[in-house]
Amino acid sequence: MTSDKNDFWDTISDTSVCMVTTNDDGLLRSRPMAPYIDASAKTIHFVTDSDSAKTFEIAADQDIGLSFMDGGKMVYVSVSAKGTVSRDPKLIKQLWGPYCKVFFGDGPEGADVAVIRAEPVQAEIWDNSGSKLAIAAEMTRAYFSEDGPDLGDNTKINFA
Repeated sequence: MTSDKNDFWDTISDTSVCMVTTNDDGLLRSRPMAPYIDASAKTIHFVTDSDSAKTFEIAADQDIGLSFMDGGKMVYVSVSAKGTVSRDPKLIKQLWGPYCKVFFGDGPEGADVAVIRAEPVQAEIWDNSGSKLAIAAEMTRAYFSEDGPDLGDNTKINFA
């Protein structure tokens, strides 16, 4: 199981965009965000406007969903997580980088931002990283048989 958890962190480590889903009064809302992945702390952070809707949604319901994908490698990850919101200036300064400068200004000192901290509870990885030709061949084989296609590995990971 430890290997699966390590594979999880390795799989998402190079992902530049994550879809973050929150509960908006009974409706699910997803939006693209830049993840700051800290495998050693087992957390994923996102810098956001301090008064964004998602900060209020997470305050009301800590259950959030995260979706990562690498379309080139055909690897997909879905994460159920607990989200919290922090306005800790030390954490904001630690995460501050070029992405933050583009969206929030020159420096963390005057920016009106917060950090969403996501702690994974469960994740599922679909690894379909075979060649496109191999996948096409498998789809063709499955079409002419009673078996479904074998498109790669599927792993469910519990972090509790």
